[in-house]
Amino acid sequence: MIPQACMLLLLALSVPQATATQAIERGRAVYDKWCWWCHGQDGAGDGPAAAYQRPKPRDFTLGIYKFKTTQGNTPPSDADIMHVIAEGLPGTAMPGWKDRINEQQRHDLVTLLKTFSDIFQYEKPGPVVSYAGEPPATPELIAAGKEVFRKAKCYECHGKTGKGEPSKRLKDDWEDQIWPRNLTKPWTFRGGRKVRDIFTRVTLGIPGTPMLAFGDPGKKEALDEKERWEVAHYVASLAEPALRPDPGENVIRGVYVAGDLPTAPAAAAWAEAPPASFRLAPQIIAAERFFTPLNDAITVRALYNDAEIALLIEWDDRTPSRPGDKAQAKLISGTLYADAVAAQFPATALTGLERPYFGHGDASHPVEVWYWAAGALGEEQRSAIFEMKGVGSRTAGGAGEPRFSAKGEFEAGTWRVVFRYRRQPAGDGAHFESDSFVPVAFANWDGSNGEAGSKHTLTRWVWLWLAPQASLKVVYVPAGVALMLGGILFRLSARARRTQDEEGG
Repeated sequence: MIPQACMLLLLALSVPQATATQAIERGRAVYDKWCWWCHGQDGAGDGPAAAYQRPKPRDFTLGIYKFKTTQGNTPPSDADIMHVIAEGLPGTAMPGWKDRINEQQRHDLVTLLKTFSDIFQYEKPGPVVSYAGEPPATPELIAAGKEVFRKAKCYECHGKTGKGEPSKRLKDDWEDQIWPRNLTKPWTFRGGRKVRDIFTRVTLGIPGTPMLAFGDPGKKEALDEKERWEVAHYVASLAEPALRPDPGENVIRGVYVAGDLPTAPAAAAWAEAPPASFRLAPQIIAAERFFTPLNDAITVRALYNDAEIALLIEWDDRTPSRPGDKAQAKLISGTLYADAVAAQFPATALTGLERPYFGHGDASHPVEVWYWAAGALGEEQRSAIFEMKGVGSRTAGGAGEPRFSAKGEFEAGTWRVVFRYRRQPAGDGAHFESDSFVPVAFANWDGSNGEAGSKHTLTRWVWLWLAPQASLKVVYVPAGVALMLGGILFRLSARARRTQDEEGG
């Protein structure tokens, strides 16, 4: 009887082990199909695609997970890892897999990932962050959070306006340069954009990075729970949703101005023009190809009058890069180039939805490029206009009377550049007719990120539409028709009342 009981006990103990082994095998099949290209065969973050990514893929062998809800230095929970696999990490090469890998496969993948580091053998996940004390957002709470932001010196990394302007060079635990998050773009928050998510990051920090755990009572920088909720609500209030790129956005709507167009990037007149924001993608078409951008979006507004068109181009940039600026040079490890931006239009009239070849046009469909650069420190900003008939082909434009000008200003983490152009230049050049759609694409160079020449980011082709000026006919004819109809209805109503009175009499 006793040997039989021992056999049953051994069998019972072996079932979980066999089940775990099967889960690891299934997880390995999923990993080999989808994950090893970035994370490497053994999970060390050294896959063939790793060299082209920023940030680098996670090295699972270290057992360090940046985004978790477990307190202290304890490992993440299975739910934490499952969440990242399902939702991905915005702004990185890590996509969300919930639509391609089912829940059981994700569980198996978690089981495999935990075998890459022995930390899960010796340590258990700690208690998760509690949200029981979450307060509702109020103006007073947000104001208190702003003061906590100042008290905790969050501005030293994230900038006074939260746009990620560091006052010092930052590195992670692997000696790689790291840039603070732009807090005005919560859609890029890798750990989530909800107030609870922000509270979690403030409480636990981000392991392996300069982001401190402000919920650790053993640290001098510690904040109490009330302060952490306050600063989380304040950070959430910094969002600028109007500047979030919409994948379906394709049109920049130009607004007619009766008088002169603004020359200053901060002019109040720009508020009349609706913003259109577009994603910036790294240039990987022509050599030298580029894979690791920092600037991720650009916003454009357009105004025009009878003689000119003006574009206001804005983008958040952590540094105003100008060669010779020693303060900015200290923030990076490589060469400091000038920040720059350009717009590309067809150089000749096109029909319908026709557009030039995206890579700077060709001989039959040339493009005109408007270019601005911040220039070196102490020197004038540079601007130019030129025609291109393919990569490497460039002809200076704008000879004779100037038809193009550009001016840029950097303030609080944002570049604003104004392009002004004569709408109907003599001879060849981009033409802009009212109520017409003109293709346009933009390029951006982040000088502190080593971007120069063909190393830059760009948008896809979009459309610039100069909305037609509202004529007097459009304004007054509908009003006249309404008044006429109102008069007819009034007369019919009066006639009906007289008829009723006569019949009643």
